[in-house]
Amino acid sequence: ISSRAVMHFLRLPGYQDQAAEFLEALSSFIRTKGVDMLIPATDAALSAISQHYDALIPLLHVACPPPPIVNRVLHKEATLVVAQRCGIRVPREFVISTVKDLETFLENLTFPVVAKPRQKSSAEAFKVRYFHSEADLSEALTTGALGEALLQEYCPGEGVGVEMLLHQGECVAAFQHRRLKEMPHTGGVAVVAIAEPLDPELRRTALALLRGLEWEGVAMVEFRYDRIHGTAALMEVNGRYWGTLSLPIHAGVDFPRYQWQLAHGEQPDVPSSYNVGMRWRWSAGYLRRLHAVFLGSLKPNAAGSALRKDLFSAPFDLAPSVGDAIWDWSDPMAALTELYRTVKGLASSDLRAVTKRALPRSVVSALQSYKRLGGGERSVYIRMRLLRALGLHNDRKSKIPPDARRLVFICHGNIMRSPMSEALFKQFASDCHQRGVSVISAGVNAVPGRSVDPRALKVAREFGIVLDNHRAQLLTPGMVEQADVIFAMDRENEALVRARYPQSAHKVFMLSAYADVSYHQLEIPDPYWGDEAEVRRCYRILEGCIHNLAKSLFPDARSDSSKARELSTSI
Repeated sequence: ISSRAVMHFLRLPGYQDQAAEFLEALSSFIRTKGVDMLIPATDAALSAISQHYDALIPLLHVACPPPPIVNRVLHKEATLVVAQRCGIRVPREFVISTVKDLETFLENLTFPVVAKPRQKSSAEAFKVRYFHSEADLSEALTTGALGEALLQEYCPGEGVGVEMLLHQGECVAAFQHRRLKEMPHTGGVAVVAIAEPLDPELRRTALALLRGLEWEGVAMVEFRYDRIHGTAALMEVNGRYWGTLSLPIHAGVDFPRYQWQLAHGEQPDVPSSYNVGMRWRWSAGYLRRLHAVFLGSLKPNAAGSALRKDLFSAPFDLAPSVGDAIWDWSDPMAALTELYRTVKGLASSDLRAVTKRALPRSVVSALQSYKRLGGGERSVYIRMRLLRALGLHNDRKSKIPPDARRLVFICHGNIMRSPMSEALFKQFASDCHQRGVSVISAGVNAVPGRSVDPRALKVAREFGIVLDNHRAQLLTPGMVEQADVIFAMDRENEALVRARYPQSAHKVFMLSAYADVSYHQLEIPDPYWGDEAEVRRCYRILEGCIHNLAKSLFPDARSDSSKARELSTSI
């Protein structure tokens, strides 16, 4: 961010996994710079401050209430319980994390539905998403894109926010805005909004809820307001500054100033009215919305009405009289920088999309892999591709040592391909009564402790493999050092291990070298972004690879299953 208003930047350690380091770095900064007030601007910041509340309170003014109260807002279910106690209408809700959960609740769901993170402070928290069909929701659950989510019924109407500053249970300042346009256009964050007069009933409801939560400080209570029927349903409470904060400031209600004055023992001079009807625009978000609507109009069977509507209203939305979220003539760089980055990002994504259509799929895949890798890994990736292209490295002929007995199977996250390979090899070794063989699996980018993907669990059972107790683990230097052989699933895995452990590069082999002769690809693609059928295809390939690998290591071994098949045939 480039702005005259920003004096310092501080990158803090993770407040959850490095709590002590986080607190020490923040405390040192506060003491060194003489900071006297700490204001959380995001839910993650609210959670971080809450976690270290007792240690921070002696140092400065903390602009949020104590942790027990903060947690009522960060956990949506707790917020809705208080709302129901206050007699406030709330949408029906379901906690959901898997496709099996969806099947349980399906008869009670009416699409569209709204998905929100169950805990705002969670590391896996996502932006609010709208799902218009069972298929879309099922796909998101299958790929793990939602984690544990709160599914809410869709309430018709417009997004209306009532913002308040509470001090000792009293409302010091209040403001109301209505969303005119959102990004994405199907529902999301406000990109155009308007200041409205405070609706007495909404004000009463918001104040009752915040008092019920025992809130202190600023908050935005969001409603879905149906003007036709005159009804409102609570959507959520944001216990920190909201995205449209500059709208009330432009309209004459300066929440940050009032909060600072209260914290320092001063009495705010809050105006009795504000500029009702003032329009506000977040220019970068508006540009993204227009871009998305335009791309949507290019899809087959697209009606194009959304694009026509947006183009018609654009001159009004972009008029100089509409207040900008960031622009300030005395400090223009913040707005200019954001617009530049937005235009650059959209142009880059469009260029990538055009390139993807023009280039062969193999070239696009190689470029994507190259981009995902780091500096040293990229050079290894290119070198191995060149060696193979020139015929100087033949994976089919690069067989592992016959006395190899410590095997490591690796993939990206250790939740699909490598655990299946490990289990298949262990099964074969057990059937053949082979002892003294050590087999493990790991991921080059694994999240330790993560369970196997639900699709993998289901498909693995079709192959007689149970992966329910498997937990992902990250590839470590110790694993690499002790291994006789490390089997990679794709070029990225290979490049990562060869680059990180150059002294063990000779141990790295492609598992596909042991695939059946009918399989001509070098890589065994990650089925994570596919469906169950894709997982099944992947596991058939792995089964063939492991069978051939085991035969090469134990040429004289015969599995119990093979003997049973021969006996059955002779009978």
